[in-house]
Amino acid sequence: MPAAISCVTLPVDDLGKSLAFYRGLGLAPEEQDEDHAAFNLDGVYLVLMNRSDFGVYVESVGHRPAARGAAETILSYFAENRGEVDQLLAKAKSAGGTATAAEDEDGSYSGYFTDPDGHTWEVLHDAG
Repeated sequence: MPAAISCVTLPVDDLGKSLAFYRGLGLAPEEQDEDHAAFNLDGVYLVLMNRSDFGVYVESVGHRPAARGAAETILSYFAENRGEVDQLLAKAKSAGGTATAAEDEDGSYSGYFTDPDGHTWEVLHDAG
């Protein structure tokens, strides 16, 4: 199997609210229906799926879907520069998410935001 990620699927409580948030970040879904929306992010798909439908998939392998706001992953976006970090954090906040202020640490500049369902994103510029 090639070392690549093709798709990341996130469970959401309110697909409409989540779509509005991600559109506020400047993303447009390539595909959507009443149960899910898919964004093509340079060949890696970000899929938003109603939490109940998401549960069907994870329960089939013996897991429970995480409750809203429970963090099991951090999704990271590598920005081109410090300004892009600040811009994306501001967009996330104005779209209805929560965001931290970016900070310098060990040669990188990063901050975090969460979407309406509590999924955590890191926005990072590595100056090295």
